[in-house]
Amino acid sequence: MKLWKIYLKLSNDFKFENALELYDAKSYFGGYLKIKRNFFTELIKAIKTSNKYLSLKAIEKVISPEDDQDWTNNPWILIISKDIEKSKSFWLLIKREKDLSGILVAIGPKPFADYNNKQDNSEARHEIKQIISYLTLYINKFQSIIFLPNYLQ
Repeated sequence: MKLWKIYLKLSNDFKFENALELYDAKSYFGGYLKIKRNFFTELIKAIKTSNKYLSLKAIEKVISPEDDQDWTNNPWILIISKDIEKSKSFWLLIKREKDLSGILVAIGPKPFADYNNKQDNSEARHEIKQIISYLTLYINKFQSIIFLPNYLQ
């Protein structure tokens, strides 16, 4: 599985030492999963109404698995979330598109990626789509941090 590397920096005083490694989502879907614009509208509502959702500017650098290309200057969203009931974490790296939809580019952490890699593609695809949908439908079920690029004003 190909790795995306995400470097986070919360401030000049606090920078993560190691990159977060997320696994390219292309293998799960035979391409990249498109996320509808409505998801982002609902995610913003969740951030505004729930104390379990937080957004921060922290994405400092994004490196693709292809020749270690720097993809930092793209509209990224990194969602790090934990299912409170099941105590399971998952990470979603999403690139926003010009039409305000998004593309799921990578998933993590490794146990989540491995679990989805063991299933057949249709099961993994269904489960990941369900998680994305649940993030905005059942906001009390998750604790989530939504990281945005540091270059945003």
